[in-house]
Amino acid sequence: MNILRRTLILVWLGAASSASASEITAFISKATPDDVWAAGIGGAFSISFFSILHFEGEVARQSGEFEGSKMYTLTGSVLVAPPTGKVVPYAGLGVGAFRQETGARPDGALNDNGTHSVLVAGLKVKLGAIFVVKGEYRRFGLSGKPLFALENRFSVGAGLSF
Repeated sequence: MNILRRTLILVWLGAASSASASEITAFISKATPDDVWAAGIGGAFSISFFSILHFEGEVARQSGEFEGSKMYTLTGSVLVAPPTGKVVPYAGLGVGAFRQETGARPDGALNDNGTHSVLVAGLKVKLGAIFVVKGEYRRFGLSGKPLFALENRFSVGAGLSF
């Protein structure tokens, strides 16, 4: 029994290490409402297990249409991406923290910190052995009463898979 258990553990660990992969991407984004948000930038690092379950960490900065306004987000997500070949759809959920900053406002507020949740859906295309291009949609839910609403974010990015 003890030998069987050890063998199963070794097989499972071997399969997990051979089936894991990492990805690093950079992206540009546009958020809604349009009258509040200008272009943004960001980056993400993900690791996958068994080519279907991905854990991702993302940091992003979304510039605002109002002078001096911007929003930073730090998000951790769990994504499901079935291994369908060169074109891979994915979707999942995430949570994180945000910070909004602004210049002068009539109510005197200059910044706000809070938490957020996201619903993620995207499509990535594998180009060759290590290159990847992604298009993604995120639906945000912000805590409290943020300075500016952030409803959706659309992004396009490129990166490396290793």
